[in-house]
Order: sequence, then C-alpha cells, then structure tokens
Amino acid sequence: MASAEFGDTAQGSVHGCKSGGLGRWSGWEIGAMVAGFVVFWPLGLLAIFAKWKFGQLWKGSAQGAAPWGGLTLPDISSWGWQGVGSAAMGSGNAAFDAYKREQLRRLEEEKRRLDVEQREFRAFVERLRRAKDQDEFDRFMAERAARPAGKSDL
Repeated sequence: MASAEFGDTAQGSVHGCKSGGLGRWSGWEIGAMVAGFVVFWPLGLLAIFAKWKFGQLWKGSAQGAAPWGGLTLPDISSWGWQGVGSAAMGSGNAAFDAYKREQLRRLEEEKRRLDVEQREFRAFVERLRRAKDQDEFDRFMAERAARPAGKSDL
C-alpha cells in the first residue's frame, strides 16, 4: 500500500491552501483560526467549517471522505484469543455447552427475580414516604388546632 502524507496530491506536496486547495495550513490560516477561538469561539468554528466546506481540511473532505476512511483493522483471528464475541460461541464440548446454557438460564431467572424484588422495594419505600408525610401533616394540623385562635408562631 502506498503511503501518502496528509497534504500530498498527485503533483507532490502542496505548501499552502491556495495551490490546489489541499495541503498544510498556512501560518496565517492557523493564526486566524486560533485568534477566532480566542476572540469569539464561533469565529474559530466558522474558520474550521469553511476549510471543511471547501475541501481544504484533508483530501476528499468536500466529498465527505474522512482521512481515516482507508484504514483497515488488523486481523486478530490468528492470535488465539477469541475476543469479545466469544461468549456467544460454543466451546466445542457439548457437555460444557449444556452446563453453560443451564447456568446462564439460572442467572437470567435470578436477575428477573431480583428485578421484581427491586420494584416491590421501591413501592414499599414510596408507601413509607407517603405515610411519613401524612403523619407529619396530621401532626401539624393537630398542633395548629390546639393553638389558641389569635396566637401565631411567626
């Protein structure tokens, strides 16, 4: 696979955005963008957006191509490690696979039971809070009724 620098084109390396629209950013462009962020951050974003819109951020940016679009992931199948998706695969031993399925079923059943208990506990705590609030309100009303009519705590 041929290696190309970030700013390379078919004619070679481009030094500035005016020749061909691709390549390294000039010092003025970087300075203007940084100053835009320092003075008023939307100006810096506007500068980056303009570079992207006119295809000057990276080769193919105007067409929506990302600079990492051509990268491929390494093949790890030969590394002897099954990876994250290995939980769904079988072990190759029917007895162990049956044991594993049974344990996973049991754990799923336990999880469902715990979810039901959690919902019941939340309902219980909510009932306790309501009862406490009602008790506090009743106590307030009783104290208010016991006070002489013209007297106030304020």
